[in-house]
This record gives sequence, C-alpha cells and structure tokens, in this order.
Amino acid sequence: MNHLRFFAYPTALICLQLFSSGTGFGQEKIEAASINGFETDKRIKADWTNPDFWQAADKNAAIDSWEFMNGEIRLVRPQGGKGSLVSHPLPPNFQLSFDWKIQANTNTGLKYRVRKYGSKYYGVEYQIIDDSPSASTKGSTAAIYDLSGPMVLKKLKPTGEWNTAKIVADGPILQHYLNGDLVSEITTSGPAWDSNLAVSKFWELENFGQPMAGDRIMLTDHGGKAAYRNFHFAEIQTPSSPLADQSTGPFLANGMRNSWADQSSIVLWTRTTRHRQMNMDGQRFRTLSSKDASKLSKNTDAEQILAAQLPQNAILDDMFGACPGQQGEVRLIYFPKLQRRALKSTPWKQTVASNDFTTQWQLDDLKPGTRYAAIVEARASDGHPPTAVIRGGFETAPAVDAKRNIKFCMTTCHDFLRRDDGLQGHKIYPAMAKIDPDFVVHAGDIEYYDKPDPWAMTMELMRFKWGRIFALPSNRQFYQDTTSYFLKDDHDTLKNDCSPGQKYGSVSFEQGVKLFNHEQFPTHDPRYQTVRWGKDLQVWFLEGRDFRSPNQVPDGPEKTILGKEQKKWLFETLDASEAKFKLVFSPTPIVGPDRKNKKDNHANEIFAHEGIELRNRLAQYEDLIVLCGDRHWQYASHDKQSDLWEFGCGPGSEKHQLGWNPQDKRPIHQFLRVAGGFLSGEIKYNKKRSQLTLQHRKVNGEVVSEFQFPRGQTDPTPKN
Repeated sequence: MNHLRFFAYPTALICLQLFSSGTGFGQEKIEAASINGFETDKRIKADWTNPDFWQAADKNAAIDSWEFMNGEIRLVRPQGGKGSLVSHPLPPNFQLSFDWKIQANTNTGLKYRVRKYGSKYYGVEYQIIDDSPSASTKGSTAAIYDLSGPMVLKKLKPTGEWNTAKIVADGPILQHYLNGDLVSEITTSGPAWDSNLAVSKFWELENFGQPMAGDRIMLTDHGGKAAYRNFHFAEIQTPSSPLADQSTGPFLANGMRNSWADQSSIVLWTRTTRHRQMNMDGQRFRTLSSKDASKLSKNTDAEQILAAQLPQNAILDDMFGACPGQQGEVRLIYFPKLQRRALKSTPWKQTVASNDFTTQWQLDDLKPGTRYAAIVEARASDGHPPTAVIRGGFETAPAVDAKRNIKFCMTTCHDFLRRDDGLQGHKIYPAMAKIDPDFVVHAGDIEYYDKPDPWAMTMELMRFKWGRIFALPSNRQFYQDTTSYFLKDDHDTLKNDCSPGQKYGSVSFEQGVKLFNHEQFPTHDPRYQTVRWGKDLQVWFLEGRDFRSPNQVPDGPEKTILGKEQKKWLFETLDASEAKFKLVFSPTPIVGPDRKNKKDNHANEIFAHEGIELRNRLAQYEDLIVLCGDRHWQYASHDKQSDLWEFGCGPGSEKHQLGWNPQDKRPIHQFLRVAGGFLSGEIKYNKKRSQLTLQHRKVNGEVVSEFQFPRGQTDPTPKN
C-alpha cells in the first residue's frame, strides 16, 4: 500500500488540507524534507491561490492575465499559449484533486511532472477542453494529453459549471479522474509506454513523464477563460515501482536502417533479436593466425570452420558480441515529423530464420524535402502486445528545383575488431551526428569477413558479424536517425579483392552478394542510383562488385568493374543532369593514386583501360567530383591530365589507418593524411549563388582540410 504524506498547516484541526486554497496560510513556508530521495524546495508556498506560489512559464510574460481572489485562480485574459503559470518545485509522486470550470471554446489544463527542456517547460497534462462527454481522443477532457484517451463515457458538466478532477502520479502509474470516475490511465514503463510516447510530441524529451526532483505543476493557457479552486495535494511517500519486465522478446537490438532515399521513396530495414543487446559477457573466439585462416578458408564444411574458432563446448550465441535473432512480427509506423495526424501504419509481417529474422519496407508515398519519424514495433505473434519499440527518422531529398542548403557526410572501412570507442562503437558517429547531415554515405567495407574473431567463412558467421557491429549503440542510433546510402566493397561481399566465381570457406561470391543486397541491407534493383538533392546537387551511387570482371582477366575494352549497363546508365544520366554540382560516390578509387601492389580498382593497372575511359569522360562535366571509400588514408587528388578531382574520405576509426607512407605526398595530392576520420560536405547558398565545401575531419569532427568549389573562380586550396 502506498503511503500519503499531506503537507498541512501546523494545526491539528486542518491537518488533511495540503496546500489548500482559501485557508489564509499566505506566506507560511514548508521546511525542506528528504522524501524517498527527492528534496522538496524550502520555499514552497502552501497557498495555491496566492500569486507568490506561481511564476510565469514564459519569461517574457507576466502573471497578470490571472486573478487570485475568493479562493480561486482565474484565467481572465488568455494570451493563447503565453500566459501559463508554473509552481515552485513539488514532490513528483502525489495525489492532487481540484475543481475547474471553463467557458465555451476554452482549451486549458493542468500539467505535472513539469520541467524545463531547453527554454520551455513540458509535463504530463490533465487535458481540459470544451468537448462532449463522449469525446475519447487523446486531446479530450481528462485525457493524459497525447498519450492516453478516456476509457469511459465521462460525467462531464457543461461549460460554466464546476467539475472535480483528481490526478494520481504514483511512480510509473498515472491516473486521471473526473467527477469521481477513473477516466484515463497509463503506465510510464514498458513497450506499451514506448509505443504511446513514440507517436507523441514528447518523444525527444528525455525521461518525460518519469518522476524527478524539482518537478513542478503548471496551469496552462491555450486560449479561453478558466477557473480553478480547492487544490488538495498529498505526497505519496512510498511510490509504486516499475513492474519487472518479464518479456521474452522479440527485441530490436539492431535498430533500423534505411537506404535509397529520393524525393518520394525509401527502403527501411529491421531485424528481430532474442535479447535487448548483444552478449556483453560472452566468451572469446579462438584466434587463428592469418596463415591458419588461409588454410581454413579452403575448407567448405561450415561446421568444421565454426568449430575451429569456438572454445570447447561453446556455441555461437555464447560468444562476446553475439546478437542472435528471434522469430516475431514487426510493423512500421511513419509520418512527417511535423504532421503527426498524417500517421500511416503497415500491416504486421513475420520475420523468419531463413532471412536472419530481417525484414524491409519499401515506402513510395513520401513528400519531398520532408523529415519523417519512423517507428518499429515488435511482438511475438498475432494478439500479443508489443515487446519492443524503437523510433528513428529519415529525410527525403528536396524537390529538384529547391534552393536549399544541404549537408552530408561520408565514411568507409569499419569493423568491430578495430572500433575506437569501446563498447559504444566508433567515435565518428557522435561527431557526425553533431553536424546533423541531411544524408550519409557509407562507401563500403562496413565489416570485414576476412579478419579474425571470427573469420567469417560461413553464412552463419557473416550474419554474426552484422548483428554484432549494428548492436553497438553509437552505430545503431546514428543509422536509425539518419538518411543513409550503403555501398558495398570487397570485405563486406566476401573477402579481399573478391570477384565473381570465387569462394571463401563455404560461401560463394554470389551468396555474399545476395546476403548484402537482399538480407542485411535495404534492397534496391539495380544496385546503383542517382538522386537530385535540390537544384544544385545531384549524387550518383555506384555498384563496384556485382558486375565486375574477374581480376585475372587480361585488361582491355571488355574488362570492367561497373559493367556495360551501369556504365551506360552513368554516362546517360550525367549527360541529362542540369545540376551545378555532380558528386559520384564510388566504393573504390577512380583517380587514386593507389599502391602498385593493389589489383582491385580503377587507379590500378589491372583495370587501366576502364579507368582511363572513366577519368576522361567524367572530366568533361564541370564541377564533377569523385568521392571514394576503400583506402585507409584521407586524401584529395587532382589529376591534371584529365582535370578530375577525387576525395578519399579515409577510414572510420583511429585504429584502421594503414597502407600509405605519410611522407609519400605526390604532385597529384592536394591533401594527404594517413589517419582515421571522415569527409563532410555542404552546399550553401549565398546571394542566390551556391558553393560546395568539402572538409576532411578527424574522428572527433575536427576539420583538417577544406576545399571550396566551383573551381572556375579560384582554385580550391586546402585550409589546414
């Protein structure tokens, strides 16, 4: 049983009236007391009808739109949202009763567990509005505003007459009563709360609705006249505890991610998991040397490959980082962030083991240049309540004629083993989040199958690595909230410098392609795309694995990385483009330079014919720039022979830089840094003219180079 502590006058005759109006308590103050870890303010005024008890919620407003007389608080000069009052701090667990009445067309309410977020006060609201007894929306009288609507037909008195309200805020339990009846109720913990909060306006407010020291009460002014009286406030000294979550899943430990956004469409992805997070206390793999791993890669028996890397009697789910999947059902809810009434929901769909418990949604009904909220709910099966809820978001590309500033980031070369921020993931993700890019491009090598712990030579081990790296909190959260384009390269297709027809352990090249293209990442056919991001920016995303010739084929006109169809598409869409800036995102270099021993990209002799063809053709387009991944160093190169610029974004970890001598800066290099980081870009309009700025950054976001285009005015030079 919960215990109530009534704040009372120092007289036995009225000990049950806490902060009761019309008592003449005036300037009496209650001494601070420590109650269940909450410290009540030493200067709380006991009389709620005394103006000293209140202050204006808006610092630019006064409280003179309210009258305090005859034991009542009256809103007599409503200011349409600018006249709300907030109290001194009060205990956050309580029972509060009060009387209220309103005039026609009034919208007001009493908020509790109110605190400041930024410059504004927010809290849970007992909604009071001129509506009918049958109104049952989340915005009707006695609703827990925007979270839970009335459950019963209300005994609501007409405008101009007094109604009695009661609020119970008991730990996670919130209850609203009207004229003696329980009308609305909600629990502020568990997936059901997460679902309600996710579609509300309060989603981004940390710990919203939870009891905290310093919480206040607010009387709101949303328009219309109102009056309050007979406040009775009783602290709950022993509040209820949140119920222990007995859920057995499924959960959503890998979050969601998206790709292929344009003006009207996008593809979203998620996966149902057995646990809320990866295995943090698991066993370590048996580490194999590169020589032993090379020998093992010739074995095609998946069970033997796995057994060679597991400790004795262990299974894969026992290992550190394991994030096994679990069958369940999921649905997607999405809406423009500023238009929650336009909410749409997909049917529930089942996730199954044959697809690693992943699923995707293709959305084709979106508005250009719009920020969307996206919510994924998971449940065990039909008829069961949600077991997990996550909310993220994405942004669609602006209309092709929109003159809008655009920011983007680019990264490459990640893996779990060489992460640089412990169990949070990679340092670049918080740094990129601060930039708040409109989109991000991951240029491939998102994971490395052909690196240890484990060497992923089976489909099961490949899936293990994907589940593990996207269970890292920073990585997962960033992609959950950011419009993304995912390219793939060799290490996340099969192995180093892979091409069609090869195998790695028990996995074929074709299986590796299918795993990436159709299971672990949002699907798009074909695997290349161009998108106009407003009037002056068009981007191209190239596929560098699926259509390539085997490396051992002699170089010549028929040898290709892009394939005939993709190359034809690239040239045709470039010819048709009217965008001022044309950015070609490639998984691998086209300009380079690269190391002489490399045999995998257009900067290498092994693909020289197509490399020359591409450089000569791309150089024909004014303000076209190649942005590439793959290389483990940052650079900006200008091929003066073809007059083509290329920027390498560099590896996304401080532990992943390698492969180039920092002292080997060649004439083609306009910038060289052998270190981890990322690339950022911005299209910015100034006096109706647009300018492109490209910056190399450290993993913490610090700028280390800056280049500005167009180059027709002055040659871009690095600002180091």
